[in-house]
Amino acid sequence: MKKQLRTIAVTGNYARWVYQFRIGLLRKLQQSGIQVIVVAAPDRFERRFLKEKFIFEPVNINFYGNNPLDDITLVRQFYQIYRRHKIDAVLHYTIKPNIFGGIAAALLGIPSYAVVTGMGHVSNPANGIVSWLGLKLYKLALPLHRKVLTLNERDVTELIDMKMVQPNKLQMLSGEGVDTGFFKPLSDKKMPDYPSFLFSGRLIADKGIYEFVEAARLLRQRYPYVRFRILGMLDPNGIHSIPIATVKQWVNEGVIEYLGETLDVRPFLAKADCVVLPSYYREGLSRILMEAASMETPIITTNQPGCREVVEEGRTGFLCDLRNVPDLVDKMEQFILMDKVDRLIMGKNARLKMEREFDEQIVIQQYLNLLQEHYTLPAALYQSGRVTRKQLAIAVD
Repeated sequence: MKKQLRTIAVTGNYARWVYQFRIGLLRKLQQSGIQVIVVAAPDRFERRFLKEKFIFEPVNINFYGNNPLDDITLVRQFYQIYRRHKIDAVLHYTIKPNIFGGIAAALLGIPSYAVVTGMGHVSNPANGIVSWLGLKLYKLALPLHRKVLTLNERDVTELIDMKMVQPNKLQMLSGEGVDTGFFKPLSDKKMPDYPSFLFSGRLIADKGIYEFVEAARLLRQRYPYVRFRILGMLDPNGIHSIPIATVKQWVNEGVIEYLGETLDVRPFLAKADCVVLPSYYREGLSRILMEAASMETPIITTNQPGCREVVEEGRTGFLCDLRNVPDLVDKMEQFILMDKVDRLIMGKNARLKMEREFDEQIVIQQYLNLLQEHYTLPAALYQSGRVTRKQLAIAVD
């Protein structure tokens, strides 16, 4: 007999990312009568959870450290929180919660789910001990979860090939979903003669920011009225982070405009004519690309898993080769030379793709279908019914 799902923990890295990426799912669960415990490193978004009557439990996560004592302490923190709230199930997101939260849940006998939102830096051998240790810990912890959810096929294949997870425990989601009601055009787009390009994301090398700046440098020589802007968080402690001095140098050179960091990307996406993300980071499924497309902003990104799924080549944007500045320049120049009406049509096609394939409600229903396999859910969650086979995540046989 299925257990009634009464209390669920949603565990991630920073409160900000849990709120911005998963608040739709949390609200759906809470509105049905399920008690939701949010577990994450605290930041200014903690107040938003409390305002919406979620229980928020702060944890101390050293994201870039590999001190075993810190990790043991983190397991203890998760263990104490899960036991105190008598958790029925846990959704874990990102690497350290997947590993150490998974261990804590297993020690308590609590069924948990690991959502691999991209393999990130652990998949890069150039990161040395960080990569080696991360992969070893993943291999230890992922089998402890009831299910391991991924956002792209490459991660599914890699997890199987590296014998980290049994195929019958793997399932692929349609990304993390985008709230197409929130990320919608703020006004009618008016494509200028000379478009502006926006790079938006964490300012780390793996996101392709050096390639973006070099492409901007070359294109400004041919098209001096085209504008190139960067929006994103500077993280001095992050692996491969861009030094602030380097960003200032680009600004002083006149290559780019740096817009700083924001809690709401929508005004910037609304003003951008094209979002460019030449990432070679191991994305799960790029959130910023989905948000831009949902706001009718065409995108240019790399032809790699986690990015290419968001683009229909030539219809909603363009794909370029990884770490290939000449190819990136070519794709950006194609966009510059497009007729203004065609750019507008490209943006509208991008939004239609988000509504059809990546709307947040599709992904929320996938979570509910997954939980429904093992739990009795409140009646309020059944009213929308199960989604079709086509919309369901791809199960790996």
